[in-house]
Amino acid sequence: MLPFTSFLFHPRRRSTVDAEGAARALGHTRCSCRHPSVSMMSSAALDSDDPSPAPSSHPRLRVARLGAVVVLALAGGCSSSSGEVASPSASPPPGEPSVEPTDPGPSTQGPARAQENDPPKNCAPASNPADGTDVTVTVRTNVGPHGASAPVSTDRRLYGMNIADWVPEDYSPNIGPAYLALLRALNPGVLRWPAGHRSQEYRWSRGGDGQRGNWTLYPADVDAFMGLVHAAGTEPLIGINVKTGTPAAAQDLVRYLNIEKGYGVRYFQIGNEPDLVDGITPSPEVYADELIAFTDAMRAVDPSIRVIGPELLTGAHVGGMQGTRDWMTPILGRAGDRIDGISWHYYPLDSGQPSPTSGATLTEAHLFQESADDWRPAGLAFADEVMPALASLRNKYAPHAEIWITELGEDPGPAAGLGLSDTLAAGLWVGDVLGRYAEYGPGAVFRWIFKSGPEHGYSLLDPNDRPKAAYGAYWLYAAHFGDRFVDSESSALTQVAVHAALRSDGAVTVALVNKSIESRKVHLALDGACVSSASQLTLSGPSLSGGSFDVNGRSLTADTASAGIEPASVSSDVLFDTELPPSSMRVLVYRP
Repeated sequence: MLPFTSFLFHPRRRSTVDAEGAARALGHTRCSCRHPSVSMMSSAALDSDDPSPAPSSHPRLRVARLGAVVVLALAGGCSSSSGEVASPSASPPPGEPSVEPTDPGPSTQGPARAQENDPPKNCAPASNPADGTDVTVTVRTNVGPHGASAPVSTDRRLYGMNIADWVPEDYSPNIGPAYLALLRALNPGVLRWPAGHRSQEYRWSRGGDGQRGNWTLYPADVDAFMGLVHAAGTEPLIGINVKTGTPAAAQDLVRYLNIEKGYGVRYFQIGNEPDLVDGITPSPEVYADELIAFTDAMRAVDPSIRVIGPELLTGAHVGGMQGTRDWMTPILGRAGDRIDGISWHYYPLDSGQPSPTSGATLTEAHLFQESADDWRPAGLAFADEVMPALASLRNKYAPHAEIWITELGEDPGPAAGLGLSDTLAAGLWVGDVLGRYAEYGPGAVFRWIFKSGPEHGYSLLDPNDRPKAAYGAYWLYAAHFGDRFVDSESSALTQVAVHAALRSDGAVTVALVNKSIESRKVHLALDGACVSSASQLTLSGPSLSGGSFDVNGRSLTADTASAGIEPASVSSDVLFDTELPPSSMRVLVYRP
């Protein structure tokens, strides 16, 4: 567990200019524009060219609030006709400015690079905010978020998924067609299995026909899961039991997977939530020693494997953690040289606990709070506190490692039941929180959970393979967004959040999340990117507390998620002004 008391809070950076100054800064009418290259992220696209999205990062520029509308300013990338901005060419690790993913998944394509003979683009003149603008949003396309000098790269692992081993009928003996289609539509870079704490119970054994209700993991179970991995076109993260397992058993599992079967599994997770009080691990020092012993035994069989840990619980289990003791620092200090992915879990709420409110019943408003005095992870701004703190520890103890969030969800369940995580509000929370963590360039982020049983209400699909609003938010990102996050800022962050990214086809993608129950008008001043057209997809529903939603008026199903939903064209006279429906998420795609 990270020492919360030692974190330095980093508020979301804001700079302020007046509206007239912003207009002057955006007043050029022509520029020579070449977008930096970006890497392919998805298999779906917003238009007939089937572009893959590319995330971008964003510092949020604050502009004068005018009447009742939102203003979005996009900056960076373009220069005057007398010169042009060079594309960055270095490829540092995730979290640093980069032009392409450092660790692409098995299906990730290389970046498309601008050609020297590309003709210059005409940049539309900057427009003034429309009357009644509520919110001003600024996007700068040639710099990254949080002061990064260049866009921050992510890859398909941003859309990692936890797979429920307790519902094996979804993929064994046969894979459900709707289940697979909906999984593939998210283009996940990694699948985590066995999911969560159950990985601490399964013991590997060569004999038997499959676990089916006992706590033994057999070859048949592993083979069934690997069949799903291959069908989805992704790769696995396999959980290793350090609670009741042994280094010898873990070593034999690696031998089976990578030597005998040739599956080529790269990622192995050592334990799960050792800081949770249930007799798993008595201290961080003991866990560190276990990680070293297990890692060394496994690498004796396959030295190429990558080890993920310590899998610390940083969710809302206030009564379940061993106080506020710092687990992360002693573990990394003792075993940092063995760890390739520094992993932790993020849950802001727990409807089965009285924190962060005085009662067990939580509301949509709790998902959208920026901070909470009684439980610091409950606020959306926790991303700006925990990610820099983890990066500092990484740089000191494991500079070679990435930062992984192996469980992310509104509510850990199953205490949640069919509740907050099944609502439209949860979908909007995903639209905001996933962008916030992506801006720090994590190595991987895993949703808890893709699909669960009927008693668990925190999955992306219901028991009948119908997508929930949270799935819709993931789909908008995975199928349509860029993978190089750029600087962006909202003048009214608690009402409308903004995230922006560059795509490999040169498009700039902008996500706007309206957390208000009223419509909001947003003005986009696009500087640094030359655009000729735009289209949009909008996720919305009748009630924040309800589960009903659609995308551009169409239901999201296995068929529509796979084939795509037609984007709405944006009229050329209102390219930079948009009105968001109440409680909605909109992805705008600006094409050069």
